Amino acid sequence: MYYKLRRDVLFRNYKEYGLITDISEYGYRMLNDTRPVLGEEFVSQSGAVMLSMIGRKPISINEIVNNLSKIFIGVDIQTLEDDTKEFLGYFCDKGYLCYGDKEEDCQEQLFKDLKEAPADNTFVPIVDDCGKNIIKSKDFLRSIHVEIANVCNERCVHCYIPHKDKINAIDSNLFYRIIEEGRDMNIIHVTLSGGEPLLHKDIIGFLKRCRELDLSVNVLSNLTLLTDEILEEMVKNPLLSVQTSIYSLNSLVHDQITQLSGSLEKTLNGLKRVLDAGIPAQISCPVLKQNKDDFSEVIEWGRKNSTSVAIEPVIFASYDHTGENLANRLNLDEIGKAIDCQLNEGYVDILKGIAREKESIKPDDPACSICRYSFCVSAIGTVYPCVGWTTNIVGDLNTESLYEVWNNSKKIDELRNIKKRDFPECVDCKDRGYCNVCMMSNSNENPDGDAFRINKFHCKVAELKHKKLSIYK
Repeated sequence: MYYKLRRDVLFRNYKEYGLITDISEYGYRMLNDTRPVLGEEFVSQSGAVMLSMIGRKPISINEIVNNLSKIFIGVDIQTLEDDTKEFLGYFCDKGYLCYGDKEEDCQEQLFKDLKEAPADNTFVPIVDDCGKNIIKSKDFLRSIHVEIANVCNERCVHCYIPHKDKINAIDSNLFYRIIEEGRDMNIIHVTLSGGEPLLHKDIIGFLKRCRELDLSVNVLSNLTLLTDEILEEMVKNPLLSVQTSIYSLNSLVHDQITQLSGSLEKTLNGLKRVLDAGIPAQISCPVLKQNKDDFSEVIEWGRKNSTSVAIEPVIFASYDHTGENLANRLNLDEIGKAIDCQLNEGYVDILKGIAREKESIKPDDPACSICRYSFCVSAIGTVYPCVGWTTNIVGDLNTESLYEVWNNSKKIDELRNIKKRDFPECVDCKDRGYCNVCMMSNSNENPDGDAFRINKFHCKVAELKHKKLSIYK
């Protein structure tokens, strides 16, 4: 018998346990990918030793047992083989591992094959929500969001990065150091963002090194600058996915938002090339005043092209506390209509599921997942807690190692210890399942940066969403 990891599965061996995951927490899935979502499972220390024998290339049970016999000294070989087969068989049945009687039989169904299969008619909508899945069973650094270039060729009117600040690209040596140190800490995932990450001169080298380090990668890009060479490297990593923003299929509306003439055509062409190459992708579609009457067409385009579309009716303020970008935010009546559209487009069950999860959070639970499993790195090397909270610097990788920031930062420790009870008006709020207790949003919208003062506008949005979901049939 031969075994190997499924191409979109990662395993990490920690000191006291192991983790195997299909990266569904981090990457995107096409709507016609009918394989079951495996999620992640933790295994014991001895189980981690067994799974650490399995890699990207098929390995025989004889070689596995021979390697294990040098670790589990004194264990009868037949007993060791039987126990190993039983243990690995569980993960084969689950779908994490591929297996076969011969090395050439140890194959799997690839995503490109799935594209040719009849698509499931069920539409699986996506909602961007940082409050979802906020409490996990173990805390460790899983993911790093790296702003490799905050320069951008677009000037989106709602962007949380002030346009005057879009001037930097990360030092390449610093990026390589970050992901090397991260891999030493057993991280699973890296997000490459901007600005526009494809503007970085070393983007291909960055993608290649992430692949060599067996990292899951998300590239957040407008795709207007996608080249054959970049796409060729993307395809090589089965753990890579792409997110791009499409605001409307009307070029006048889309280009008005991006402030770049011809951007819709270029983004659509880039996305089609990504999809044709078999790379999973997601469309982000925040709803603004400019596209409030058009965004449903983007959802339909996604459905026809087996691509999930993330809808967010409420944009957050820029990190300079001016609130200038909020001139593009919907008012309550407009948000209500956007929510109605979401519900009519099939988002009911996922929104209700998120609400149930939030309602289950207890007062002594963490307020959110901030700095519990991930953090962000700016283009100049400063570390901040989450996307959008760029001014809350919790470390500096120009002078500290990744390990030092993650384990020794006093600011990170303070953030991890913030509980739901620290927002007393939210603990028993009847609408708590329909709102995020978001410190980033609070901070950005308050001129003094106060992360604990709730913006009542968001309370009204939560009440509205709760009411509409309660009466929706």
